[in-house]
This record gives sequence, C-alpha cells and structure tokens, in this order.
Amino acid sequence: MFNKFQSLCLFKKVFPVLIIGLTMALLINGCEEAEESEDLDYVVWAADQNLDDLYILDPNGNVIEIINRAELGGAERAHMLWGTPPDPFVYSANSVSGSVTVLDTRNNNVVAVIEDVGKLPHAAQPVPSRPDHIYVANIGPQGMDEDGNPDKGETIAEIIRSEGDDGHTWELTRFLDLKADPMLADDELFPSRRPVCAGFTPDGNYMLMTLFNGGLAVVDLQELEVSKAWGKDEIAEHGCGFAESPNENEVYVTAGDLQSSWLYVFEYTEDGPELIVTHNLSDTGQDAHGAWVDTQRNELWVVHRVSDNATIHPLNTIREEGHDFEIMDFVGQTPDLITMSSDNRRAFVTLRGPNPAPTIPHDIVGDRAGISIIDVANRDLLDVVYLGDQEDSDMHGIFIPR
Repeated sequence: MFNKFQSLCLFKKVFPVLIIGLTMALLINGCEEAEESEDLDYVVWAADQNLDDLYILDPNGNVIEIINRAELGGAERAHMLWGTPPDPFVYSANSVSGSVTVLDTRNNNVVAVIEDVGKLPHAAQPVPSRPDHIYVANIGPQGMDEDGNPDKGETIAEIIRSEGDDGHTWELTRFLDLKADPMLADDELFPSRRPVCAGFTPDGNYMLMTLFNGGLAVVDLQELEVSKAWGKDEIAEHGCGFAESPNENEVYVTAGDLQSSWLYVFEYTEDGPELIVTHNLSDTGQDAHGAWVDTQRNELWVVHRVSDNATIHPLNTIREEGHDFEIMDFVGQTPDLITMSSDNRRAFVTLRGPNPAPTIPHDIVGDRAGISIIDVANRDLLDVVYLGDQEDSDMHGIFIPR
C-alpha cells in the first residue's frame, strides 16, 4: 500500500505523461479531422421542387449558393437533376413548365432552357457513353390536343447537343410515342405507357425505361423504337431507381408502392438486356426508390421512402435468390433519392417536406424538407440539414458534379 507521500510523488511523475498523451491524442484527432475536412472538396446540388430553388451545398450541408426559379429560366417543379460526369452539363427536368434547364457545373450558370419537351417531363437523362444525346421521360398521361391529335404525354423526347463557334446548342430532334408502339400494345401487360426513369447499356445503343403502372421497355436508340419489354407481372409499378454495377455487365432497378419494395437485376447480353433475378424486399422496406452503388465496397444502397430506411446489398451475391443484405434502420424522415461522393465516404439523401408536391404516384408526406448526410462505411446518420421554407419546401432531385 502507498502512503500519502508516495502517492503524491507518483502522481507528480505520472501527471506530465498523462498530459502529454492527452495532448498528443487531441492533436492527432484534430489532424485527422482537418485532413478529412480538406478532402471534402466537392459540392452537392439539391432541388426544391415546390419552390424551384436549386441549392448548392458543401459536404457538410452548408449553403454556398441558391439558384432560384427565375434564374432557372422560369422552371416550375424542378423535379430531377441528372448529369454524366466528367461532362460538365446537368439537366433539370421541370414537370409543370414542360421544360428542361441546362446548367454548366463549371460556373453554375444556366446555359439553355429547352421548351416544349413533352407533357410532365419527369427526368432528362444524358447517355453516359454519349452525353450529347439526352432523353426525356414525359410521364404525363396522353390526351388529345385542341386539334384532336395526341399530345406529348407518354412519350420520350430526344435532345441532341451540338458544339459550334458560339458554344453549345441543344435541339429537340425526335419523339417516341410509347402509347403507339406495337411492342407495348397489350393493355393487360402495360396498363399505361408512361415513362418514368431510364438506364443505358454501356455501348449507348439501348435504353431501359420503367413504366408508371408497371413494366419496363427497352428502347433501341438508333431506331427510337421499343425492341423488348416486360409487363406489369414481372416489373412492379412506379419503378424509378437505376444503378449500374462497377464490376459486372449488369444494372439494378427499384420499384415499389406504399406497401411493397422490389429490386431487379438485369444483365447486358449480346441479345440485349435480360432480367436475371427479382428480389422482393417488402418485408424489410416499403416504396423502394433511390438507388446508388458504393463502388469502394461493392454494395448497392436502396432507399425506401415509406419505411424511412435503406437496404444495402453486396454485389457478389446479388444474383442469388434470397441473398443476404444489411439494413440501415433510419436514413431520415421520408427519404427519396440518394447520391454518394466520389470517394464513397458520404451519402446524401433528399427528404420530402410536410406539403409535398402533387407528384405521381402518391404524395409522400414528410416531416421537414432537407437532406441527410450519411457515413457510408459505418452506416451512421451524421446530420440532417433542413433547407428552404419548412411549410412549403419539398426536396427531390440530388446530384454531385464530379
């Protein structure tokens, strides 16, 4: 046993060592945080589809710039943001105004507004291998115009970008009327032909397009016609999420409603895309929507809007029936779309507001509009950043220019 004098002497010897150790630990931790902060040198774009504000944020969710409706060329319901880095242009599909706004990520300027692209344009997506070809999914149900001709609902619009001495121009070139395409003529298999979202084959020759009431069409982009299709019995309604595998010649597609979630694995073959396996995720999530592949860990993240969670699927077993996957129980209140930083350290998820835009198929009522920031490796919700007017804002499109 030490007496008081011995204890005091020991404390005097040990105390400086403790102080040095604690100081070193704080310095190391501070250096790690500084290094991490220095590494986060990208920006995140997020669209408020109710107020038509485009937010540019730093990786911690701090607002750097807001581009408003007028600056977006009078955009109404700026719904989806899409681009194919390193190509510098991003496309905002504006559902109500029937337009597409083109932004240059090098200076955040609007460089073009393409009018009359169709009825309720849902997404405007450039082909990754041919970014000068952009395709717009016009999700509005087809009707007749004042002259008795079909309007531009249930169509896909083609936009071609050209470069000249005065810069780039964008031109509407062709329309595909999905309602009139003979491959989709069966009303039982295809209750509607309203296009939602797309994925593309690596060669850029074919586009996979989900259909609103169920089904998926493969579009030959040379002929601009449907070459193959799956009906509603094979592909559920409201499909939207597309994510490409970094390792295999395959793509992942999500679909779901208020009670269900589905995940489909397609393989690209010489004969076109083939459906390999279907995963019913309804026991663990509802309303599968946003999808993204973590290329560092070879995992697919699927965000479920109704159940507020995400399922995380290892790609090495994703073709197996009943394959095992992880669940992140909470990724934010009413999550919608997801994107990740290029280093796959952080994921960003848009959160719907309490007065969501009357989008199709259902109005997902959230708590507060904003984004979630997630530590991907640790499945940890780092922060929830609220954006805009918390009565009226409704976040949807999200994109990271790389």
